[in-house]
Amino acid sequence: MRFLRTDTGVVELREMHPFFAGLVAELPRVAARHEKAQSRLYPDPAGDGADQELRRDWEEHVRPGLEKLFAASREIVAGDVASMRPDQEDNRLVIPRDHIDAWLNALNQARLAIVEENGFVEADLDHREPPDLGTPRGLLLLKVHFYAHLQELLVEAIG
Repeated sequence: MRFLRTDTGVVELREMHPFFAGLVAELPRVAARHEKAQSRLYPDPAGDGADQELRRDWEEHVRPGLEKLFAASREIVAGDVASMRPDQEDNRLVIPRDHIDAWLNALNQARLAIVEENGFVEADLDHREPPDLGTPRGLLLLKVHFYAHLQELLVEAIG
């Protein structure tokens, strides 16, 4: 897989192996799985839970905006992913410059969802040991690392 940035700020992923193209293609669906990641995506603004008024205000005014932002990000990513052609030899993904924030958002949502759904802890995520790709858990950890790598590349592209 090659990662390119054009002079106009467009990012392209080219020559993706079908496995990684599959991980990219499923990103919007994975990012939408919020059930177990609620506390990470929508943290309690009161912390200890003592300030009920702050919590109510946050639930009424902040959370709906975050939910819309998360959904809009997933929609943008889904549109970009739909342009991929896995049947072509040079399967490529084109990410317009103004879509990069949405990609960073969706990648973060997906990583949080996978981590929370599978009970990964910091030791699992620290890259000291390669994941055991012979297990479902190892493949999920590879997915988390791949999404993190894409985030890193996108941050560098806009930096």
